[in-house]
Amino acid sequence: MRLKLSITLTLFLLLSMLAISPASADEAADHGFATAWVVDSAFTDIIGRLATEAEHEQWDTALTLTHTESDLRASLFGTKLFFESVGGNSNAFVNAVYEHIVDRSATAVEVRDARISMRNTEGTPAAKRRRFARQFMEQNRFDADRFRATRVIVDRTNEGVVQRVGILFPTAVDPSATSLSIAIDGEVVEGRVTTRREGRLLTLLPSSPEKLSGRVVASAAITTGPIPLRADAASRIDPIFEPLFPAIRMVAYYGNHQTSLLGVLGETGPEAAAARVKAAAAPFSEPGRPAVGAFELIATVAQASAGADGNYSTPSHLEDLQAWIDVAREHDLYVILDIQPGRSDFLTESKRYESLLLEPHVGLALDPEWRMKPHQRPGEVIGQVSAAEVNSVSAWLSDLVVENGLPEKVFMVHQFQTRMITDRQDLIDRPGLATVIHADGFGGRAIKLTTYATIKVDEPFWNGFKLFIDEDTNIFRPADVLDFTNVPVPDLITYQ
Repeated sequence: MRLKLSITLTLFLLLSMLAISPASADEAADHGFATAWVVDSAFTDIIGRLATEAEHEQWDTALTLTHTESDLRASLFGTKLFFESVGGNSNAFVNAVYEHIVDRSATAVEVRDARISMRNTEGTPAAKRRRFARQFMEQNRFDADRFRATRVIVDRTNEGVVQRVGILFPTAVDPSATSLSIAIDGEVVEGRVTTRREGRLLTLLPSSPEKLSGRVVASAAITTGPIPLRADAASRIDPIFEPLFPAIRMVAYYGNHQTSLLGVLGETGPEAAAARVKAAAAPFSEPGRPAVGAFELIATVAQASAGADGNYSTPSHLEDLQAWIDVAREHDLYVILDIQPGRSDFLTESKRYESLLLEPHVGLALDPEWRMKPHQRPGEVIGQVSAAEVNSVSAWLSDLVVENGLPEKVFMVHQFQTRMITDRQDLIDRPGLATVIHADGFGGRAIKLTTYATIKVDEPFWNGFKLFIDEDTNIFRPADVLDFTNVPVPDLITYQ
């Protein structure tokens, strides 16, 4: 960090000599000065020189309207100039990015994984380097001056009109010393700024109704000190009820928050899991179809003993699940609550989580393997569910979405044998639900593809596919999944 501090101080002296220093109160209040500083700081840190006038013209406007500082730095990391300056080969490039972002060289394994990731990414060499750098910065929550924005929060009316846009910080900020800038698809949004969440959220109330969709870029600048600070974040506003698929592809980690025996989610806490699933989702992104990370949390867990209610299942405490849902929201991830009902039924168990399903980024999954008849025990037989019972849940969930003006929700049913969903042809596609039939089961590649080919569905339904990290033989890599030809490329991929 001493190197970065030295660069910053050197840059400050250079800008002082160029008469760009914040000498007056008027200049200190100018948000544009902070933007110019960000551009020169990034160029100095990565390219080794100040930005030219043309480069300032390009980036000063872009940082105000359409881009974040991460976009700027990723773009510079991707340049041929940076690539050649650090050695002109992929190993040296990866090491240089690590040095800039986490202040250390990459390990041999990290270099290998990074090279594989870039090789499997479409586009020019510069685009591959740029995408890797951006994903690595996001994964490590990098921010050059440590004035960090956590995320953009957008509130809408039921009709989809933007009524508030805010930028969230890890700690409180001083609103009197902080300016806020919001743009939607390159158009500056005017309005009144307020603070919420004990000063952690700066919120702009638009003075006129805004559009339903577009890319939001929010930035906040503190220019009252000797060195300006700038935090930014970006998000998308999706039109109300816009379909999840095929606009995105979803990649989930599966498990229960209390134990690692039921899946990868139980191996860490929610913050670490968020970083892991983001990294897992990144290789599945394609041009025009970004991959979104998700937690598939087993909410009601089947068990071998009858328990107090005799249902052979245990529901999770809502507050335990809420902690994961909150972290997912902070990291722009999705959550799917998975139901293993034992001798209970899917509708009864799903309704336990109604308050959580009112969250816009929370969906529902049913696992028929664990739907037992009155005389059966989980683990002794493979369960099954009727299409009628699935339809009763989808009707209830669809009403919840429509009546509360929520975005479309994932509604997923697991399956690895045809008998697991009886009368499957009678399943109903409901308004506000993206219904996914998820091909489960572990094994070698051939048997998994055979199962998937048997289970797969056509529109209006969507396809899911599970990868077992420990149990699968020669597990499919992301590039393999995206290259499926005789079966559909899945819309939702889960790692267990």
